[in-house]
Amino acid sequence: MQNLMYGQITRALIGSTALLFICMTVQADEMSTAQFNYIMHCQGCHLADGAATPDKVPALKQEIGRFLHVEGGREFLIRVPGTSQSALTDEQVAGVLNWILENFSPGELPADFIPYTTEEITRHRQPLANVTAVRMDLMAQIEIMGTNTVLE
Repeated sequence: MQNLMYGQITRALIGSTALLFICMTVQADEMSTAQFNYIMHCQGCHLADGAATPDKVPALKQEIGRFLHVEGGREFLIRVPGTSQSALTDEQVAGVLNWILENFSPGELPADFIPYTTEEITRHRQPLANVTAVRMDLMAQIEIMGTNTVLE
């Protein structure tokens, strides 16, 4: 009797795992690879909508595009630890950064925005030693340039 129950439970677990895998595959096929990579590698900290986690994680939504207006800002987005140390390939990082910028901060992008390339990611993908100091300097530059909001 116990072996029969064990077999039924095992089959149910295998079946539900297979069903979950199929559902995830179908969902992944319906979204872009970059969006899927954002969900899998970034959303845990930056949330589904790119909002901030106060005092922990800065907002992406309506903010991240501002970095592209100042010298060093473009490279900064490649060099922050979550980007530079992610398990994603350089090509995937370029895709995710472009997806984030185009979906969370399109109104803040420069008029002449050029999407990130794999080669650019490869060239600049070294972690920053002092992320906070570099970020504060860039935010000061952004404020001086007259953008509407100061990044959180």
